[in-house]
Amino acid sequence: MALRYTDAKRDLYRKLAKKEGYKSRAAYKLIQIDKKYNILVQGNIIIDFGAAPGGWMQVSSERVGANGLVLGIDLKRVTPFAENTKTLTYDIFDPAICEDILRILPRKADVVLSDLAPDIIGVWQVDHLRQIDMVLKVVDLLPHILQLNGSTILKIFEGESTRSIIDTVKGIFGKVHISKPPASRGKSSEFYLVCEKYREN
Repeated sequence: MALRYTDAKRDLYRKLAKKEGYKSRAAYKLIQIDKKYNILVQGNIIIDFGAAPGGWMQVSSERVGANGLVLGIDLKRVTPFAENTKTLTYDIFDPAICEDILRILPRKADVVLSDLAPDIIGVWQVDHLRQIDMVLKVVDLLPHILQLNGSTILKIFEGESTRSIIDTVKGIFGKVHISKPPASRGKSSEFYLVCEKYREN
C-alpha cells in the first residue's frame, strides 16, 4: 500500500534531517518560518522552550553564530552541542525557572521560541487546553526575559482557546503572523504565531 501523503511528507523530512545532521524533522519548521520572516539574526540571544531533542537549537545556533547564544529548556535533558549553546532541564511551570534563565543569560533575549506540547492523551479538548496553558506561561515570562522590540515564535494547538491566545499576543506585539510551515503535517492542528516588535516590559 502506498504511503498516505502526510506519512510520505513526514518521512521526507525525517530522511532530510538525518542526511543534513539535524536532531529532528521539526528543525525544518523553524527553517521555513525563519526564511519567510527573518526572525533569527547573527548575534541574537535566543531562548528555546521545549527544546528536546534539539533541532530548533541547532537551527538557532547556526543563525546566531559565534557571537550569539542559544539557551534550550526542556523537561528532558538536552546536551549542549556547540560553544554558543547552553541548556536547562526545567518544567515550564516551575516558579524558579525565570531566576535560572536570568542567571545564565548576559541580558534579556532577542527571541523567545516555544515548541512546547504536553504528552498527548488523545482527548483533544484536554490536550489543547494543556498546550495553551504552556503557551500562556511563556507569555507570562516575557516581561522578564524578552527585550523590547524582541520577537517570539509560539506553537499553538488549534481549539476553543485559539482566538483568546491570538488576541493576547496581539495586545503585546506590534505584528503577529499566523504560520503553518510546509514541514508541518497538513492535517495537524498545530500552527505557529510569529510575533514581532514586543512592546511590553
